[in-house]
Amino acid sequence: MDLNELTGRFLLLFFSILVLYFFSNRKDNETINPLMVIVGLCTFSLCYLFTKIEIGVGIGFGLFAIFSILRFRTQSFTVNAIIFLFATITLSILDIMYPYEKIEVLLFFQVIIIGFYIFASILVNKKASKYLNVVDVKIPLEGDFSLEHKKIRQSVQQKINVDDFEFKIILINTVSNEIDLQVFY
Repeated sequence: MDLNELTGRFLLLFFSILVLYFFSNRKDNETINPLMVIVGLCTFSLCYLFTKIEIGVGIGFGLFAIFSILRFRTQSFTVNAIIFLFATITLSILDIMYPYEKIEVLLFFQVIIIGFYIFASILVNKKASKYLNVVDVKIPLEGDFSLEHKKIRQSVQQKINVDDFEFKIILINTVSNEIDLQVFY
C-alpha cells in the first residue's frame, strides 16, 4: 500500500466520520464528545499496523480485554454514542482492510452505512424535535403526591400554563421535598 492509497483511505474515513458526527449531534439534549472521533482514527491506525506485522490471537484477546475494561470503568454511554462508536469502528476497519482493487464495493458499503445512519438520525430527530423549548421546573412533594404520570402533568400545568408538553424527571430530592423536572414544550 503506497502513501497515496493510504492518504485516500484515511481521507475517506475522516470525512465519513465527520458526516456521522454532524448527524449525531443534532439533538440539543444529547451530544457526543468530539474526542470520540479519535476512536475510529485509532482503530484505522491499529488495523493498518496489524496488516503490516504478524500478529497472533493473543493481541485480539488483549484488545477485547482493554475495551471490556473501558466499558466497565468509564461513564455509561448513551445509545447514540454507542452507535456512533460502532459505526466509526466499522468504517475504519472497512477503509483500511478492504482490498483496493474492489474500491467500488468499499464505497458502496460506506454509502450504505452512512445513508442508513443519516436516515435513522433524521427519523429520531424529527421525533425528538417536536418540542422546541425546554424549561426546568421544581414541583413540591406534598403528603398526598404520587409519581403517577397524570399527577405530575397536572402539577406542571398548574406551574406553567402549557397544555402540550412532555417531561423528564431529573431528580427526586427528599431532603428539600421537591422534584426537579425538565419540561419540553
